[in-house]
Amino acid sequence: MKRFCYTISTLALAAAAPALADTRAADLWTEWQAQAVTTGQVVSADVTQTDTGLTLTNFTSVLEQPDVTTRGAIDRIELTENADGTVTVTFSELYSITVTFEVDPGDPPGNIEIQMRHEGLDVRVSGDPGARVYTYSADRLTLTEGAIWGGGGEPPEIDLSLEMTDLNTTYRLFGTDAETMRFSSEGSLSGATMLLDARPPEGEEGYLKMGLVMSALQSTGSGSLISIGSLNQISGDLPPGFGFNGSASYGALDMEFMFEEPSQSFAILYGNEGGRIGFGFSEDAISYDIGATGARARITSADLPAPVELSTASSTLQFQIPVAAGDAPQDVGLRIAVEDLAMGDSLWAMVDPAGAVPRNPASLILDATGQIQLFVNLIGLDPEALDSPPGELRALNVSDLRLSAGGATLSGTADMTFAPGQIVPMPVGSANLQLSGGNALLDTLIASGMVPAQQGAFVRGAIAAFARQGATPDTYETTVDFGADGAITANGVPLPLQ
Repeated sequence: MKRFCYTISTLALAAAAPALADTRAADLWTEWQAQAVTTGQVVSADVTQTDTGLTLTNFTSVLEQPDVTTRGAIDRIELTENADGTVTVTFSELYSITVTFEVDPGDPPGNIEIQMRHEGLDVRVSGDPGARVYTYSADRLTLTEGAIWGGGGEPPEIDLSLEMTDLNTTYRLFGTDAETMRFSSEGSLSGATMLLDARPPEGEEGYLKMGLVMSALQSTGSGSLISIGSLNQISGDLPPGFGFNGSASYGALDMEFMFEEPSQSFAILYGNEGGRIGFGFSEDAISYDIGATGARARITSADLPAPVELSTASSTLQFQIPVAAGDAPQDVGLRIAVEDLAMGDSLWAMVDPAGAVPRNPASLILDATGQIQLFVNLIGLDPEALDSPPGELRALNVSDLRLSAGGATLSGTADMTFAPGQIVPMPVGSANLQLSGGNALLDTLIASGMVPAQQGAFVRGAIAAFARQGATPDTYETTVDFGADGAITANGVPLPLQ
């Protein structure tokens, strides 16, 4: 599906996305061909000069990779030069995308066709040679399955429908050299739906079903044009100037995934009230940001005695890591936040059938930054060729740690550094921890039989030895110090090291 999306984006690039264009139709076609070279494609068409521009018939774009060849085809593209200096691009209704791939050695290649159609598509190109602006809007874009053939036997049956409504997008291109050109984009759509049903050939068993409904989406993106063409060809060092980033936010989302066969079956229902996705990828670092509010999930499986139901008020995963070797330490970051995680009654019944543990929603927050020293580039790295670690941890700062469950809360902060040349990183610094409600939760676990009384007594003794009482009942505090000599103390009491 990744390659399908890449080919679909190729149409957008050639139509209204970062595809080179001028207000003259002939220049526009010339620049599209240069664009194709940069993104690793070969484009061709029969070109006819008209009084108002050009007509391209039998347009094709081919992207060949070691294991997959993707071919896009459209019957007709009209480039019309307008009186105001813009160019209008008009497409035939159908754009066909065929993916050809190896199924099994010795068998004919497999082929899957995806058909893309549009309603109310309007594409305009404006701007000067070094600052192009592409705008397009469409009432509807629809993707459906086409023909499926090849391979060593009968192909599976696939029914696909992906529909996006009220699309509005603006792309901007900066520069005239395809090797160094950069782009930015802003886009939106009012909603999207997807349905996928897949069945094996007659005589075989199995069934796959996916469904998705998403409300309004807004997105932005920017980067170097050459990065798009390099995505499917990354090996070793990244090309100079490589880099792109993007973000998207959306309204409510509902998704269904179901798989069945005689030996196993499972189903996942997921939904949320809105979310976001962000990413960045450059020669120096990779970053990622995903979050959702009001999420809920229900999982059923033949291997589970009862359905698993979970919900959260909000959830976040963010990280940033360097990927290029450097002479100095580089920043890293991680944030995990799951607020008000609640489990359904069926899951509680498996772990706590007596209902002894307070069923307060649980929360986990970890906000940490640090520095690592990389000795080698991580992109294209062959792990089997390593004879030493690719990098070393230099610093770690935890600005927020909170874990709440069963009425108890553990929180803390930490600030530590790590000396170079250590096989096992040994910290120097301190961590401050606070625990509230711990004794009450331990009493509950012992009374329910989930924790043996002897183990509970050991835990109480450890807390008393290595922590001090806080300002309010059932609260404890401790400071864990990590010395330069390797000694570790908690509340001033040395910790035994194994």
